[in-house]
Amino acid sequence: MVRTRRRPVRMLTASVALALATSIGGPTTGATADPAPAASAGLTVYVSATDGDDANSGRRNDPFKTIAAARDALAGRTSAKARGTVYIRGGTYVLDDTVRLKGSENSWVTYAAYRNEKVTITGSHELPAEGWKKLSDLSPETLAEPQYSSHTRLDTAALREGVWVYDLGAAGIDPGTLYKNGFNWVQDPFAPELVVGGDTQTLAEYPNGNTCSTTETACHLWGTGDKWDADAPRDLMNVDLEGRFGPESDWNFSGTTPRAQFEDKKQLLEDPGQRDTWSPQEMRRMTPSIFTVGGRALADDRFRRWAPEAVPTVDDLGTRGFGDYADVPVQLDPRWIEDIDNTTSETEGWLSGYFGNNYANDMVRILSWSEDRLYTKYPSMYIPQDAWTKVKVINVLSEMDTAGEYYIDRYDDNDVLYYRPEGGTVEGRNATLQTFDKNFFLLEGTTGVTLRGLAMTGSLVSGVQLLDAVGTLVDGVDISNVSMDAIRIGRATDTITSMPDYETLRGGRDNVVQNSYLHDLGGGGVLLGGGDRATLERGDNVARHNEVARFSKLATYTPAGYLYGVGNSFEYNYVHDAPHMAVQIMGNDMRVNNNHFRDVVKNAGDMGVVYAGRDFTYLGNEVAYNHFEKIGGTNDALYMDDGASGVRFHHNVVNDAHSGVNFNSGHSNTANDNVFLGVERAGHGGIYHKRGETRLPLDNSWVLQSRFNSFLDVREGEKYSATPETVAAWHEHYTSGRPRYSDGVPISSPEITQWYVPRVTATGKDCTAADYSVSGTNGCSRATVWDDADSLWVPSRVEIDHAVVVGGSGYVETTATFADPTSEYNVSRWSDKVNTNGLTASSVAETGLDLGTLKFSDSGAVAREFGSAWVDEWNRRVTTEGVGRPAAGTRTTG
Repeated sequence: MVRTRRRPVRMLTASVALALATSIGGPTTGATADPAPAASAGLTVYVSATDGDDANSGRRNDPFKTIAAARDALAGRTSAKARGTVYIRGGTYVLDDTVRLKGSENSWVTYAAYRNEKVTITGSHELPAEGWKKLSDLSPETLAEPQYSSHTRLDTAALREGVWVYDLGAAGIDPGTLYKNGFNWVQDPFAPELVVGGDTQTLAEYPNGNTCSTTETACHLWGTGDKWDADAPRDLMNVDLEGRFGPESDWNFSGTTPRAQFEDKKQLLEDPGQRDTWSPQEMRRMTPSIFTVGGRALADDRFRRWAPEAVPTVDDLGTRGFGDYADVPVQLDPRWIEDIDNTTSETEGWLSGYFGNNYANDMVRILSWSEDRLYTKYPSMYIPQDAWTKVKVINVLSEMDTAGEYYIDRYDDNDVLYYRPEGGTVEGRNATLQTFDKNFFLLEGTTGVTLRGLAMTGSLVSGVQLLDAVGTLVDGVDISNVSMDAIRIGRATDTITSMPDYETLRGGRDNVVQNSYLHDLGGGGVLLGGGDRATLERGDNVARHNEVARFSKLATYTPAGYLYGVGNSFEYNYVHDAPHMAVQIMGNDMRVNNNHFRDVVKNAGDMGVVYAGRDFTYLGNEVAYNHFEKIGGTNDALYMDDGASGVRFHHNVVNDAHSGVNFNSGHSNTANDNVFLGVERAGHGGIYHKRGETRLPLDNSWVLQSRFNSFLDVREGEKYSATPETVAAWHEHYTSGRPRYSDGVPISSPEITQWYVPRVTATGKDCTAADYSVSGTNGCSRATVWDDADSLWVPSRVEIDHAVVVGGSGYVETTATFADPTSEYNVSRWSDKVNTNGLTASSVAETGLDLGTLKFSDSGAVAREFGSAWVDEWNRRVTTEGVGRPAAGTRTTG
């Protein structure tokens, strides 16, 4: 978004078209093509950023300058039998717009780096050395210019020492905008990021650092820390939560929180017209946080450096809580503070981190302070709670006290970048500012396109987007420093993940991302959408042999691999160094196999490395042959949350984690033939019974039932109802035995033909506490709700078998007791294989496992206990070979 005049597009001449028709060069076919020219009948053109011109012919010695010109030259000329090739010579290609490939016109073309030359495609614009000025070298006359008016906030010699400035406004560079982003909010582009020497620098923050584990307190400001099991310093404590929002027990349903304004929380409202989700604009006007400061925030009045002094004026736009909370002012919209003296006060500070839950991040703007109060603008999705609060102050110039930190002063169009470089100088270093808010490549409705050997860096959104694409190969690319996801195959709906109608669209099929390095990402790695859940037609989109590192830096729920739809795979990837989950499954018949997950879920709670939630119909998923190593906090390798069902977790090594698997009230989940090393427990799980015998409807039951109805139940008049054809297709698919897991075992769930939501027999309405009786005959008795293995509220057909445990315990069952008559409930009540055929060893050496290869010897305790056939099967399928991006010269092509 550089403020420059658009250059006129040069027209291709007839001589160019003639040259294309006669140019020679080899087509690139499939994954095995060598990116070097060879004579063939295909169309080959060349691009060079250094000596090209879009008026050239496109021949090797007469290249185009831009990739877009090469695309246009081949448009409509290629086919499956006559592939086109665009060889891109080494150099940096700065984009002002997306390279768009659409339909058959732009199909069957390979875009590849020529002979492994280094090609960098970027949306970042360089900050040339001559534009940087050392703050201490600026004259008083220069510092008196309006754009430098904020420099006095660096009010000590230590803060000013080594600081450099860049006048973005004078260079015509858009400073961008900091938007509110976070869990459940519709995502906006992130703020421009400064990249120096290829590394993203840190937006000025307090406290400094990102090396703290889940419960360490040095890197964040905290409330009580109770929900994190942390001894927290009470830096920020919420003001009068009950008076401002109602009792905690009702926050999700009172209408006083943004989360309570989503459709799934509003289903019990009497007026159907009030049950739809509020708009994001309405939610952003809801009650923001007010904190009493203490601890480090109060020390030396530090918090007074983060905003101007004022009690903000509040516009009360109405009282829109529900029922008893209709008089709670849930739409308090504080006005911006006017006439800020920016020479002494910060103008755009934010709090970023965890406010209301330890798994979902958010951002609120710091508005002002008064006495010991800190006021904010914008609500958090969940009501901030002292037990959860764990945040950083960001974008505050007066906190720019550590090498690598930067700040952009946007106040009153000052548009000046402040930066404290390593070593005190920017001289000799390449610096860029990411301002590009578009994809590098957008493939829409294409077939047979290949992107190979390209580096892409510097976008405020996602790097590569595929929509309705077929047979795409993304091979050996390097994507870094994008604020959202590296690669998206398909797109998600605008609804949040907890809603019944959340899904991915336009995922296409048979697309592959392989051999690539996806790193330093604000969002996730590869979104693998595709397949049709109504028909269970597969998408067969695959991410394999990639390294995904340092992701989810700006947003939670942005994993290395999203598996949405049906029949997509995430395999042989090395995934490491992230604060949140590594894989999210939202669909059917997915494979998460042969991956190495290391040092993930470092800074969140109530989360798993592989996570799925709130759906009984996510069936046929396989998580196998993986190595889970060093999982942060009290998190799990696999977390099947809120009824998620039908996963097969087998032949995995879980090493250094709190827990192996968490089966939270789901059906037909199995964890067999796994190894758990240094875990507190091999697994655990909840049961809906724990919430009480008359606790109906269950938490989240509307979403659970709606999703179940969408595929497995026909209810006339329901918003989310399956057709008879859909139900028949699902029954046939999961009872035929034809679909297979990776080891050839049939994907079979015949029990789904009997599953049911407990309902009142006479009316077909869901059972509530008012309908329930222990021995009633209306369909809402203990026998039909809590005992029958086919009731959706019963976690039946769960297996935890053949577990090898070193240094911990087996699966820990949750137990609930009902009275009159007395009955005890746990997973073993409905399942025959819980903690069966297990082996407990005192050391890894005793088991016979080699952690370097993940192979078992034929003489260790495992071989003696489980037998040679078990060991042979393990050693045949579990391996460390081929995991991650291949070394140079060994690229995988299959």
